[in-house]
Amino acid sequence: MSLKKWPFVAAGTIAATALAAAALWSQVPTTTQVTFAAAPPPGRYTPPIFGAQTHFGMGRLLGYTNGPRAATQLRSIGANSYRDGIIWAQFSFPPDGPPVIKNPRRIVDFLPVAGARPLFGFAGPPFPLSPSGMPLDDAQLKQFADYAEALVRMTKPYGTIYEVWNEWNLRVGQDKPPARLNGEGDPSDARAAVHYARVAKVAVQATKRANPNAPIVVGSAGDDPDWKWTQAIVRYGALDGADGISVHTYNHCQGVNNRTANEMLTRLQRLQTLLRQQRGGRDTPIYVTEFGWPTVDGKCGVSRQRQAYNFAHYILQSSTLPWLRASWAYELKDEGQDPKDMEQNFGIFGYDDQPKPAACFIKEARAIVTAARAVELKQPRPDVFVLRALMPDRQLAVVWTNSMNPSSGVRFAGRPSGVRMMCGDTADAGGDLAIGQAPLVARYPLGQPIALAITG
Repeated sequence: MSLKKWPFVAAGTIAATALAAAALWSQVPTTTQVTFAAAPPPGRYTPPIFGAQTHFGMGRLLGYTNGPRAATQLRSIGANSYRDGIIWAQFSFPPDGPPVIKNPRRIVDFLPVAGARPLFGFAGPPFPLSPSGMPLDDAQLKQFADYAEALVRMTKPYGTIYEVWNEWNLRVGQDKPPARLNGEGDPSDARAAVHYARVAKVAVQATKRANPNAPIVVGSAGDDPDWKWTQAIVRYGALDGADGISVHTYNHCQGVNNRTANEMLTRLQRLQTLLRQQRGGRDTPIYVTEFGWPTVDGKCGVSRQRQAYNFAHYILQSSTLPWLRASWAYELKDEGQDPKDMEQNFGIFGYDDQPKPAACFIKEARAIVTAARAVELKQPRPDVFVLRALMPDRQLAVVWTNSMNPSSGVRFAGRPSGVRMMCGDTADAGGDLAIGQAPLVARYPLGQPIALAITG
């Protein structure tokens, strides 16, 4: 070996040794301390609304044939709302009188027995819409306003929330567009933000004429990369007089590791940041009117168990975002029995009305956030979350991970009075417990700080 080569050999040996040491060090378990003060966090806490999509307003049955049973299912999961609708085409418009509902369908019978607050969308015209330019002329906009006013008056006794259209940015008419909309859209495209804004203003004004206290949200945007279409409708005045922005958040066709509640909520926080920049720093109330995961046997599906965990994570984590006023899961029950049809398998309950695991996890997560007087969240590691909930007679520390390959543990300090897995068995609080996607719930007395260590 040449002496001239020795420095390079030595350097290579040192580098290799350093890398090996770093790799070994990275495998050494680390500990992250998490503490919550005895005093409650500042600010007023209001539990968010939670509901589920139903389809009693549709012509197709899709399994939604028993209103009292659906009402029981909503109550069983702690839902206090549902999303449905009575479309424009169900009304007739006599020349010498107000609009009359001509085809009430099952939704009219469901309204008085639901026992939950409805969210109804204004949509479903009785004529085809052009895919080019502004799809409604002045006369049609006038009829749309009359329909909206009639629906608001009809459903006022139920405290209904209203929403303008459904995923206008994806499709306006019946025909599937050849391509996705690019940003706010060119005015030559009926889906353009400028056209939706005009329709939204008409609906907001009609709603407030019929009931000044009725809440109405605008947007109902489907997939909207970096929220460019949603930002545009705000610039065009769609929010004027409205009570918030509504959006749909799905991620079931993203990479497997991204099909999480945290991915959705991170996108919503990005939307709020963008809206603050547009609106002088003010928070905008956001309503998620569709979100969920299909338990389909296919490339865009998740297991029934992961669907359950995701719903629990979403409910717990979203409760700490005060501007996220409400969320509606899509949907209450499966629409069919084909295990490979994605649209048929979003339900919290199966087509046979039997609960999936999600029903229990939603119920238990909702029980925490609705009974709590205050909540706060910490994220000690990228995939580990700790929620502290102050209840009337106790406080809870709820710990979970969204990782598909969890590797962390938790050690509860201060001798909690009990630990159990959500929808599962009790656990020994005396040592390290593995953190999984099923949240661990530890009980502590009020008036003392909470400390725990994330290990691994």
